[in-house]
Amino acid sequence: MKRKSIAISITVITILLIAGTARLISNKRYFSEQLQMVSEVKTTVPVITDTVKSKLISAEFTENGTFQAFREISMISETQGRVLDVDSETGDYVETGRILGATDNQDLKSQLELTEYSLIKAENDLHRFEELSKGDAVTIQQSESAKQNYLMARSAYINAERQYQNSFFRAPFNGFVTKRYIEKGSFLFPGTPLFDIVETDRVKLVLKLTGEQVPKISRGMNVKVTAGPFKGVYYHGKVCAIETRADLSKRYSTEIEVANNPISTIRPGMFGTGTFSFESDKKQLVIPRRAIAGSILDPEVFVVNADSVILKKIEAVSLNDRYVTVIKGLKEGDILVVSGQINLVNGSKVSIVR
Repeated sequence: MKRKSIAISITVITILLIAGTARLISNKRYFSEQLQMVSEVKTTVPVITDTVKSKLISAEFTENGTFQAFREISMISETQGRVLDVDSETGDYVETGRILGATDNQDLKSQLELTEYSLIKAENDLHRFEELSKGDAVTIQQSESAKQNYLMARSAYINAERQYQNSFFRAPFNGFVTKRYIEKGSFLFPGTPLFDIVETDRVKLVLKLTGEQVPKISRGMNVKVTAGPFKGVYYHGKVCAIETRADLSKRYSTEIEVANNPISTIRPGMFGTGTFSFESDKKQLVIPRRAIAGSILDPEVFVVNADSVILKKIEAVSLNDRYVTVIKGLKEGDILVVSGQINLVNGSKVSIVR
């Protein structure tokens, strides 16, 4: 009885082992078939493509800089005398020709009136002698003497008028008084500082350009300018000066003349940006930046050839944040992979997603 029980147990265990082994073999065959199916599906990689195009491009680049006064002068006295009046304060906006102050000029005014009278008399005498000389009523010496008197009188008048006008301090251009040095009653000598004035109708944006950027611009070129504090406001600028020698950082100082805005007025010291735009005179090959596999410094692209791809090295330069121009390695009409490169190697099979 005991032997019969042992035999039955051995038979059951054997049956269970045979069933388990069969199950394992079946599962292995199933997983192998599934893996083969997945492998077959993944041999074709779905990609998005774009075509290499040749076109005239509008290129641009931007640089940041600082605004400076287009003109800034320190007015000095050209005369001697006591200040009679001051009609401008630091911070005042003044227009061209406005009188900012004056010295006591009564003596100069009297001198001007005297010389003006002498000039009128000398001019009348000259005309009279010229008429008389036509009929030989006066000698040549008398005519020449009359002309000499006229010239001397005119010179004296011009000198007196200049001295009188110098007694008034006039604004040389539209702008702001940034500093006043004189007070009413102070005594001036020639060369005494009067006012510092900065022009505001125009300012200049000073930029530092690279050696690659400088050849692309020229004097008189239009530039779109923005100023830091005024978002969405654009100013018209024009290249007015380009330094011919680079500084220690290997950059070239470039000045942009900017027409100021009476509402959003740029002041010296503010930060600004200049945008230079220009069109190429010949067509260039352009591709999307996202077609580049790797870095723009060592660019490679996947070119579609029938149902597979070829990995090609190219030479390219950045055009903007979206496109690059191709110098070497591609031709117009080539089809490039622009999405899906991460799953590709040279020779991979692909299917183009429309």
